Amino acid sequence: MEKFSTEYFRKLASDLRFNLSDEEIEELKHDFQAVEAQVDLFETIDTDGVEPMIYPFESATVFLREDEVADVLSREDALANVPDVRMGHVHVPKVVK
Repeated sequence: MEKFSTEYFRKLASDLRFNLSDEEIEELKHDFQAVEAQVDLFETIDTDGVEPMIYPFESATVFLREDEVADVLSREDALANVPDVRMGHVHVPKVVK
């Protein structure tokens, strides 16, 4: 069975509320197969004895600003125009399965 089948992309597009043509599906299949081939190349790299990185730079970034609280809305002001508030939170209908 084909890993990235036409049916797979049709179901995925339907779940995401997209309309895809047959040509677009074929292009996606080709792109996904190319990415999968590139990922398979990573599997061939010998990483024995290589220590995993937990941070991509030698030293941690220290130039981030401190958070300063300013112009804070009250909960009542923030929810004043919301049509559906439940337990102090904005309630929205579910749109994705």
